[in-house]
Amino acid sequence: MAYFIVDKTKCKGDGTCVADCPIKILEMDDKSHIPFMINKGEEICIKCGHCVAVCPHGAISLEIMRKEDCAMLKSGWRIPQDKVEQFLKGRRSVRIYNDQAVDKVTLEKLIDIARFAPSGVNRQPVYWAVLSNKEKVRGFSEIVINWMRSLIAGSSPLAESFRMKNIVTAWDKKQDWICRGAPHLIIAYGLKDDITAPQACTIALTYLELTVVSFGLGSCWAGYAAMAINMSAEARKFVGLSSKTNCFGAMMIGYSKFNYSRIPLRNKPHILWR
Repeated sequence: MAYFIVDKTKCKGDGTCVADCPIKILEMDDKSHIPFMINKGEEICIKCGHCVAVCPHGAISLEIMRKEDCAMLKSGWRIPQDKVEQFLKGRRSVRIYNDQAVDKVTLEKLIDIARFAPSGVNRQPVYWAVLSNKEKVRGFSEIVINWMRSLIAGSSPLAESFRMKNIVTAWDKKQDWICRGAPHLIIAYGLKDDITAPQACTIALTYLELTVVSFGLGSCWAGYAAMAINMSAEARKFVGLSSKTNCFGAMMIGYSKFNYSRIPLRNKPHILWR
């Protein structure tokens, strides 16, 4: 079977797929006006699926990506600008959660949506780890606190820079400033030697952060958690990451105890126009 498949009964020869291919491995046959993949094009194809997605006639498939397996976009899927503005400006980082756990099916759905985030040359280098209940999250927070205690005891500049004494003091007063009492922690990680992994993980977690709102959930980036995973062997072991990987972001997930009704002010953007 060919790698690039054209249904000649549906192809109109308009060249849309050729024009949209990001790495330009498609060309048009001058006589038949049917697109084809250049010699050995399958070896450099990034499997982005643009050719399948952009064809308005449903004429294109790949050996690894049949058009029948790619869901059709529903009419009206684009969100009006005013709603997008309200959503992005109104979303809040949630640091106070109620006791309700998020079911596993919902957590899996969130990650399933987030995996469609863009990545450099479609490498899709993001891996996921989930602390699936409040007990595990609290156990992890305690490990992070103990790591902070060791940095404080060693007069680490890192401890001073990140005011870790305040965080440890809060913990001793039964306040968790690491994971804020969230019932779940979702971690995005990748291989250390993959230069696309840090950005891809950040983008994927941002997708996740925005998606949770539609599920009635709240979220917050867990910076101390991510830092500890990369710097503490015990924290890394607890979440199950190997020495070949790095954590590139972590996010608390849960049901917010409060609702928000106003959009706080933010600084004006600094824009360099050239």
